[in-house]
Amino acid sequence: MNPLSEEVCRNVLEAVERCGSIAAAASELGIARQTMQDRVRVARARLGKAAQIMVEMPSFVEEGDEEEPIEEIIDRMSRNFERAKKAQDARKWFPIKIKEEKPVGILFVGDPHIDDNGCAWPILRKHIDIAKNTEGMFAVNIGDVANDWGGRLIKKYADQDTSVHTARRLVEWLLLKSGMPWIVWLHGNHQHMGGSVSLHEEMNRRYGTQHVPMLDWEARFVLQFPSGSEFRINAAHDFAGNSMWNPVHGAVKAAKFGDNIDVAVCGHKHNWAISQWEQAEQGNSPLMIRVRGYKHLDDYARRIGKYEQEEGQSILVVFDPNAKTQSGRMTAFVDVEKGAEFLSMLRK
Repeated sequence: MNPLSEEVCRNVLEAVERCGSIAAAASELGIARQTMQDRVRVARARLGKAAQIMVEMPSFVEEGDEEEPIEEIIDRMSRNFERAKKAQDARKWFPIKIKEEKPVGILFVGDPHIDDNGCAWPILRKHIDIAKNTEGMFAVNIGDVANDWGGRLIKKYADQDTSVHTARRLVEWLLLKSGMPWIVWLHGNHQHMGGSVSLHEEMNRRYGTQHVPMLDWEARFVLQFPSGSEFRINAAHDFAGNSMWNPVHGAVKAAKFGDNIDVAVCGHKHNWAISQWEQAEQGNSPLMIRVRGYKHLDDYARRIGKYEQEEGQSILVVFDPNAKTQSGRMTAFVDVEKGAEFLSMLRK
């Protein structure tokens, strides 16, 4: 029989398929492996397409069936958008209801950088004590609660005494155990750089006895008093806009072009300022504030020629729902202790 006949070629390919390899088929047929390999090559060339019937291909599902149908993807994305839009809308000018008609104070807490070697802990501790021991006082965290170094700046951890573990313990203490009466907590750029946003939110959700509203970068909320008096507050880690002549330039823009804002307050740049004037076209007299924060002994600021301010780490604003004038509705204090005394006097 001709070894290259169609029958021999089929027998060769069947042996390879049955044995699982050319070497095993050669052993079964009692011929050399190289000879078997040559015969397989000849058989495949001779039979061509006919050889394909010797291999049973798996049966896949029809094209596209193994993927989520496009209509279901669109339905799912539509539901996700509606849920996200509803959540975003709920955060626009959300209410914080005051249960009595007496004046209240909000301490706008500048960037703490609580784990930095230059954190002014004596001042921060004093402000915490004043806030938690003054009736009618609350606090808003403007962001950058810790250094949270990340990216190329992660090497900065070598320049501070506080470890990442200790920094997180300090944040937990400030949020949950310090007694600071938080009503809003913002995430600043350092929290995004170090990826600690979800950690703060988990601390708040799991361990907080009263969950503090935590928002990314900015919060717009309304203090509402029983009489109907309201104060609209736009707090942000920072506002867009810079000016070497006006440290509250961004806050001025926010108050000028915002939605009837009473207080526009931000931090981030480690300097402080307060401005207030009447906006006749809006019928209000907004306060525009930048808080300095607690990071002192800043080598970077010194190297670029900046002078270090000594005050304005946090700024207290007293809100009086019973005031007779627009300008008298809100009073800002850089001296937090004096502002607390003023608040206590008004509440009497």
